[in-house]
Amino acid sequence: MEKRKAYAYYEERSGRELQVEMGKRLNFPSHLHGELELFLVQSGCVCVGIDGEFRELKAGELAVVFPNTVHSYQCREADSRYMMAVCGTSLLGDYFPSLTQCRPRRPYLCGKALDPDVLYALHSLYRCRCTGADSSISRALLHLILAHVLPELSLEPAPEPKAMDLTSSVVRYIMRNFRQPLSLEHIARELGVSKYHLSHVFSARLHTSFREYVNALRLDCARDLLAATELSMLEVSMESGFDSLRTFNRVFQERFRQTPSQYRKSRTGALWGAQDGQRRKGA
Repeated sequence: MEKRKAYAYYEERSGRELQVEMGKRLNFPSHLHGELELFLVQSGCVCVGIDGEFRELKAGELAVVFPNTVHSYQCREADSRYMMAVCGTSLLGDYFPSLTQCRPRRPYLCGKALDPDVLYALHSLYRCRCTGADSSISRALLHLILAHVLPELSLEPAPEPKAMDLTSSVVRYIMRNFRQPLSLEHIARELGVSKYHLSHVFSARLHTSFREYVNALRLDCARDLLAATELSMLEVSMESGFDSLRTFNRVFQERFRQTPSQYRKSRTGALWGAQDGQRRKGA
């Protein structure tokens, strides 16, 4: 499997205990949340990343994402379709310890390894979501899925169960504060952990360094501001959390191989071209 860097953010869910959807052309950046996620490819091909391991899943293959695990999706074919079920901890019942204290060696299952009951239960979960069926039915269906799936995943104890909660806390804190001056020492104090443990979260769980992670979030913010506002370069750098325009320019160019000004010009040029095309089309 291919290893890549994942700049994850914490996804705040709506609070519903079950969310099931079907869709196509899914592209979702690295993120994590406290719920169990089941992802079935129905057609085409989707690249799924789980904890830094990436694999291309084809029709009939399933990814099982344990709570507080960094994961992402990238569509490989335009007609790729999927089904996704996000299940809150209240539905897990007796499976809660296994899903929060263990991790799978292989979080992916090919079609041959999927019992027909798993596919039946997944589609039934979708119907439950559509009809608003009683949660006891959803819980029973989820337990049927887990009874078939978990033995196929080769579970092993998570080396540091508390590190998963710490990862969520770190990502959530930085997502809310990346525009402010941040240091590893400051965040460690805020979260009540040692600098060593915090550094370990970045290297072992997020597969990057603290500085690279914060800069990635700030750069994504800066790109949005450059494309959607008329703020000056200095204002963009400050709004994104950089301590100086010089640092902003250097980090931006290192990552995107162009200056912020060049990026804005390319984006605004594309925008005006699209608007002009719309005007011609409506003429």
